[in-house]
Amino acid sequence: MLRVNVGLSRKVSKDYNSTGFSINLDGEITSTVSDPEAVIEEVKQLYDLAEEALDREIERHRSDSAIASRDEGTPPSNTTRQTNDNGHPPERSAANGHQANGHNGEVATNKQVQYLLNLGKRQGLTTKQLESRIEQLTGKKVGVYELSKREAGDVIDALSQAAPTGNGAGHSRSRVGR
Repeated sequence: MLRVNVGLSRKVSKDYNSTGFSINLDGEITSTVSDPEAVIEEVKQLYDLAEEALDREIERHRSDSAIASRDEGTPPSNTTRQTNDNGHPPERSAANGHQANGHNGEVATNKQVQYLLNLGKRQGLTTKQLESRIEQLTGKKVGVYELSKREAGDVIDALSQAAPTGNGAGHSRSRVGR
């Protein structure tokens, strides 16, 4: 049998920042060198597999970045876009964060939102179930992305205390973004 190591790497750039991604697969080829076309086909299959895995990782990174970008002042897509006299979105501050939704204080950070979503996943909750749990804890109907920093911290604390501690995620991580 032949052993093959297949490696791919890509650099993804956005706004003068770049992130590198790479993958290496090591596998065995069942074809013999006496059948070079079959060997090449099996190597191609490994490259296709590596490319699919790399594409998925890049897409996952982009979806994580999409959540993070909301902390940069980009309004959620389901709201009316407000602009100042220059045609740019107004800056967010502690004084105006989520006033339209009845919140006081700054919106939850992307780290808090990410941690809440991951905590919900670890507890086997869908986003809808997580938001239902948030409603129970806060006493009002509010989505994960609409929480204030304080509300997110309180929900993280409550869910962390209810979470099984077998995976090493202790209570100290519940203070994310505070």
